[in-house]
Amino acid sequence: MSAKAIIFTFCLLVFVFFGSSKSEARVSGICSDCHTMHNSQGGSLVSSSVNPYLLNDDCVGCHTGTNTAGGKIPKVYDPTGPVYGNNTLAGGNFYWVLQDATKGHNCLSIPGMSADPNLNDAPGHHGPGSPVNCSVCHSWNVYPPGASGDCASCHSRISSCESCHKPAHHADDSATVVGESGGWYRFLVSSNHPDSLLGVKGIEDPDWEFTVSPSDHNEYNGCANADGRPDNSISHFCGGCHGYFHGTHNSADGNGQSPWLRHPSSIPLPSSGEYALYNTQDGVTVGPYNPLAPVARNPATLSGMSGPTSVVTPGSDQVMCLSCHRAHGSPYPDMLRWDYSSCSSGVANSQCGCFVCHTTKD
Repeated sequence: MSAKAIIFTFCLLVFVFFGSSKSEARVSGICSDCHTMHNSQGGSLVSSSVNPYLLNDDCVGCHTGTNTAGGKIPKVYDPTGPVYGNNTLAGGNFYWVLQDATKGHNCLSIPGMSADPNLNDAPGHHGPGSPVNCSVCHSWNVYPPGASGDCASCHSRISSCESCHKPAHHADDSATVVGESGGWYRFLVSSNHPDSLLGVKGIEDPDWEFTVSPSDHNEYNGCANADGRPDNSISHFCGGCHGYFHGTHNSADGNGQSPWLRHPSSIPLPSSGEYALYNTQDGVTVGPYNPLAPVARNPATLSGMSGPTSVVTPGSDQVMCLSCHRAHGSPYPDMLRWDYSSCSSGVANSQCGCFVCHTTKD
């Protein structure tokens, strides 16, 4: 072999093994780490239940435990009690929902989880009650005219892990902005409608925000149009069930002008007034990205990003559902990212996320 060929081969191997830490997000390793052929080994069951796709365990089984530095599997349920902000991830933890159902999503896949009473809306679906109310999960500004689906099938999926996630562990998510070819950002895609409608795009933090800072965090795709059709944004995905809580129709005039009837989301952070100085440290300049109250990026901005950034641009970057809430659960009511009861006007509090945007209120 020639010297050039040897050098080329060496460089190729270096690229394959060390070229990108992002490539580790894709499942790799021994197949038997996740799969069993006959659920039997050495005369004993591998799993106490038979799981689809020859898996050793189900979603909850794999994602239960305590997060540690360097962990390869994100833990979203810690039955021993996580330490908020210490060993929790971007989505929070379902532990607190078991203590109080108002503190997160009711994921019925987790043993002991109570059902969301708001979904007891129709005979044959969730028990006796009022007539079928499809608006619980479908809103006019999320699904386009003519969109259809099996309502009973949709309702049967609500409150399970796959209500929000459609696993694609072998998809290549090495692209900076993860989309359909990578299994969608965090596997977030509707299981009951075409993937192109409600799949989410974003930049995935390699450790799911176990470590987090102004420059070390997830990046979320914002809305191209607050009241338009689904556009692969995180807020429109949330709006698939929570349709009354986002978009310009929550303002008094319906055009996104003050006064607001509900807190705005899916719209740009204003570039005037107190909002123009997002997370200001000195009252003069815009501060850095604050993971306590994150923003989403305009889709055109996100598509050109090479990674997470600490820069926030009012007038372009957006208020979103996750600016205030954790997707799984938090120690606070309504799965808020911070203790809302500790926010007092005129009192400085770095742990009150309200003041990250409302910079003149503390």
